[in-house]
Order: sequence, then C-alpha cells, then structure tokens
Amino acid sequence: MGKMLRIAICDDDTAFAVSLENAVIQEGRCMGIQAETNVFSDGETLLASMRYGYRYEMIFIDIEMEHVNGIDAARCIREIDRSVLIIYVSGYDQYLKELFEVEPFRFLSKPLDRDRFRRYFREACQRIWESDAFYQFTFNKEIRKVALKDVVYFESHNRVVHIFLGDGSSEQFYGKLNDVENSLANSRKSFLRIHQSFLVNYDYIKKMNFSSIIVLLCGKEMELKISEDRQKTVRYRLCEIAKGKAVVE
Repeated sequence: MGKMLRIAICDDDTAFAVSLENAVIQEGRCMGIQAETNVFSDGETLLASMRYGYRYEMIFIDIEMEHVNGIDAARCIREIDRSVLIIYVSGYDQYLKELFEVEPFRFLSKPLDRDRFRRYFREACQRIWESDAFYQFTFNKEIRKVALKDVVYFESHNRVVHIFLGDGSSEQFYGKLNDVENSLANSRKSFLRIHQSFLVNYDYIKKMNFSSIIVLLCGKEMELKISEDRQKTVRYRLCEIAKGKAVVE
C-alpha cells in the first residue's frame, strides 16, 4: 500500500464507532490507503492524545457526547491543529450553525449512509493529498502554512527563515534552511538550493547566468546569487528539472 492516513474516530456509541472504523478501513483498502485508526469514546481522551503529540489527518467526531461534546472538543482541536479535516457525525442537524466556527469539512448523519460516507471519505482524502503542496511552520506558537505554488524562495538569516511569496508578502519562522530543504525533497514542487541562504522555487526562475538566477517576485525581476561551490550542481539540477527547456545563458 502506498499512502497511509492517521484517522481518529470519536463517538461514545461503541457499535457505531466500530461500524465507522470498519467502513474507513474497507474504503481505504479500495483506494490503496493504509488507514491507521484510533477510536475514542469521548472528547477528553482524543484531546489528551493530541496534547501528547499524536496527529491525525482526519477526525470523525460525534457531536452528542457526554462530558465534552463534539463542538467543544473541536474548539480545542483547532487550538492544537488548524489543518486536520474534521467530519462531524450526528443524528440531528440543529448544530449546523455552531459547526461553522470550528471549520467542518463535512457532516454525516446517523445512521451511516455508506454511499455518502464513501463520497465524503474520498473527498477528504483528495483534500489531504492536495494539502501536501503546503509548507507548514510554527511562529509565535501558532501553526501556519503557505501554498508551495505561491512561494518564490526561502531565505535564511540569523536562524530565521523568511518565506517570500509571489504577491510580494512574506512570512517568517525560526528554523534551519536544511530542514526546509529536506522536508520539501519529495514535494511535487521543485526547489533548488542555490546558496547556503537561498532555496528557490523552480517555477519562478526566469533565467540563470553563471553566478546568479533571476526570479519573478510580484511581477518584478530579482537577482539571487548562486554560491560558487553550488554553481555546477544548480545548473545541472535546473536543466534536469526543465528536461532541457531551462533558459541558461
């Protein structure tokens, strides 16, 4: 199996939770996904696992639970993880207005409609795979992310990584450019390390000469230096990515 997803199911109706888990595993197999599932009978234990460090790509959560209900739990989940997809489960639809503030992905009614579940599960998986094209980072204790298609280049300076975006805006966080480069190695977007301080998105490179490249930033050309020890490697990588179509002077 190629892809793996970590999925949490939170419902105090044990029979329904088991049925939903079986549906997740079965549908995952049909899609070639290994679904690693954790089942919780209340919101507190789910939150405890997340506070301990467990992360999930998808969470199915019942709204009507004793102790901590699904909406209250979701508010806490969003403080820990802004990007996890949450699919709410309920026998009623009276909560729909409240759900918007905790960013629902979909809403499933009880009893479980397998066709609707199958559609929502596939849509959720598609959204998760699309989100692979995001770079996530933490700044001021807040988890943030930017679309890689919008990143022109990363620049490292005094242990701070700056992210320069195509619209002229920028983000920053504390970290190492080596870690950024490693995390993007298998991304669908190609980034070139042209300098100890620069990691550049190939899509924004307009041309390259012996010692620098020209990128387009907010519609304007900008020159970035290639370090001497990387010049040969960068030229090779640029041509390799472009498959012979790179503009090299």
